Amino acid sequence: MNIILISLDTLTAGHLGCYGYWKNTSPNLDKFAENSTLFENCFAPGIPTQPCYTTTFSGREPLDHGIVAHSGVFDVREDVVFVPEILSDVGYYTACVSSLPNMKPWFKRGWQENIPPSKIGRYIQMVTAESINNAAVPWLENRKPGDNFFLFLHYWDVHTPYFSPMKYRNRFYKGDPGNPDMTSFLPFDDDPFAEWWLKATDDEGEFTGWIARLAREAGVEKITDAEYIVAQYDAELAYLDDHIIEIFDVLDKTGLSEDTFIMFMSDHGEEMYEHGIFFDHHGLYDPNIHTPLFARMPGQEQGYRFEEHARHQDIAVTLLELAGADVPEEMVGMSLVPFLKGDRPDNWREDTLLTEENSWMSKWGLRKNGFKFIKARAKDWHNYPPRELYHIPSDPGETHNLVEAEKELADEMDAELEAMVVEGMKRYGRTVDPLVEQGLSPMGQRAWDWIKKSKYW
Repeated sequence: MNIILISLDTLTAGHLGCYGYWKNTSPNLDKFAENSTLFENCFAPGIPTQPCYTTTFSGREPLDHGIVAHSGVFDVREDVVFVPEILSDVGYYTACVSSLPNMKPWFKRGWQENIPPSKIGRYIQMVTAESINNAAVPWLENRKPGDNFFLFLHYWDVHTPYFSPMKYRNRFYKGDPGNPDMTSFLPFDDDPFAEWWLKATDDEGEFTGWIARLAREAGVEKITDAEYIVAQYDAELAYLDDHIIEIFDVLDKTGLSEDTFIMFMSDHGEEMYEHGIFFDHHGLYDPNIHTPLFARMPGQEQGYRFEEHARHQDIAVTLLELAGADVPEEMVGMSLVPFLKGDRPDNWREDTLLTEENSWMSKWGLRKNGFKFIKARAKDWHNYPPRELYHIPSDPGETHNLVEAEKELADEMDAELEAMVVEGMKRYGRTVDPLVEQGLSPMGQRAWDWIKKSKYW
């Protein structure tokens, strides 16, 4: 059986129709999901990009593999083995169409063929779906039924900056994005990133000035309505969705779909303008850590939806089991294969999740029984409180911090979080909390240094 893992980078679950979104952003993905196994509650144990994909391909937790930040200076543990390495050893031909190998050396491991997108600019996050497909489609056309391959496709389109082709720009927005009566984006003027994103620039390949470019291309002096930028995120998803069907088509045309398992995932989500975080993935709130995960077995004609909680480390274990490969005991993920067959396995995990970010903020989070407790290891420049507690069912937006109102519960979850970190450190032979040991990534530290010199400090 062939295996294709497709990551839609930065896609929060809540913007897909199959997860209940009211806009028609993803008709092709939604149709695929109808006859797939969909996990309603997949959460990331570490964000953003580099911690997540290290977890995904290793089946090990951030506390174990040691990658807790994006663009950090620490290397992955020497004993960590990655899924492509194992599948290559058991006879799979492994290939990826991704710019991840450009980021860190361990993302190169195990790929017998590392196929670059057809076009990579200065920023690899600006690789388009067209560039991915230009490389992936010919590769798939050259496969033969009966080949055993593992292919990883990595799409970046909904990552900032949101520059979909012009024909998509107003698909989900009606009105004037510069209407002075609309003020939802104006608080961004006081955001540390404002001097970067609002900077007028003629360089259309830069992150710098991407909001200014959107304003210029919309024909307004200044964007005042944040919903216009939300609409551009959704437009990027619609563009991506239109290109995903090309992969389905080539699989059908070549006959590969009859013996190919396909799984869709994302590494993390995106804050729109909740919590004063504008169009980025800072913090451990659900828009960032709740990610889509759905998959289809060859010949599957019935859809399943499960509320049981999945994690990114489950992906590695699942792919290895599907391939008939031995799963290393160091992998702590749980196999999703029973779900893929429509069954609920006995003794599945509870909903307890330990999660972390150490890129823009240095924080641990504990999500359990409908509550989420977040604890900072260092002050963040969003100036959020050092402890936060939210009741997700009654406050899905995570806007009402219950630390004082539910002090006893907050203290209990605080103690449990700390105990989980200490237990994990002992289990993995660590003596120092990696968030404390490593500190913010150089990327986050550079932002801090700049902020302290700017008018925002």
